[in-house]
Amino acid sequence: MKLVEIIIDILEHSKLPLKQGEILQLAEQHPNYSECVELHRVNVPLSAVARCLTKYSGGSNPIFGVFFEGKHKQSQKKFFLRTKDIPEVKIIPESSLHPYLVKFANNRFNVHCKTINALKVAKKKDKIGKWTNPDIVGINPVILNLNALFQKEVEKLGMFSTKVIQFYSFELKLKIDKSNITECYFQAVSNSSWANLGYLVVGDLDTDSIFLSNLARLNNGYGIGIIKLNLENPIKSEIIVSAREKEVADINFMNFLADINQDFYDFIATTRDIIKTKQIEEIKFDTI
Repeated sequence: MKLVEIIIDILEHSKLPLKQGEILQLAEQHPNYSECVELHRVNVPLSAVARCLTKYSGGSNPIFGVFFEGKHKQSQKKFFLRTKDIPEVKIIPESSLHPYLVKFANNRFNVHCKTINALKVAKKKDKIGKWTNPDIVGINPVILNLNALFQKEVEKLGMFSTKVIQFYSFELKLKIDKSNITECYFQAVSNSSWANLGYLVVGDLDTDSIFLSNLARLNNGYGIGIIKLNLENPIKSEIIVSAREKEVADINFMNFLADINQDFYDFIATTRDIIKTKQIEEIKFDTI
């Protein structure tokens, strides 16, 4: 029997919310305790209970709700049952989210996106790995909104002026909740440091009010925005918090990315061509 099933049974028959330790005590007395591999393969069974509660109390459809007694201290956190329906676990790659973001970004930001293929990274030169390369990059060709006279003038400002081009960086995740928000957010901070605007994009986002308020706090400090994708209708995807725009893109870091990744190099070359020709070759970007 799975641990989550035991916890569901415990909370279903409890009149009050329970602490992690209380849940473990009742789990050890449960008729199916001996059949629960998750509790027997760890040295500290409480850690297995904690991981299970964290996993299933996040996301857009949590099984367990969280109740706080008094001040919001970890020791006072209690759990109650929201639903007995265990969500089906679908193993899909993060790349499956790309088409939804590409459509939303074009509709909402007028951004043309390009996927950065990790396989095209010069491994010997990339010493930081996943904390370096963005999942998707994009440009808003602001210069094309101007008439020919002003296009000629702003072109003199160069590629790295936001009056010419706005650079976007997107980090995609299948699911974000309190268990992984720190790593996901700061990976986005690292991978988007070069761009004018950086976003963390997610398919399934924890909707807890305290969790969402923490996203706003992180945004105030680091400027990364959050997009919750709508997989039924990408255009109706939601910007949870907007990215804070930086006036100047980081040319040194962009030079580094272009040096280690052919896709990023091609992306910058295409951007340069758009400024010269005032035309966009859609074939050089992800299909909308």
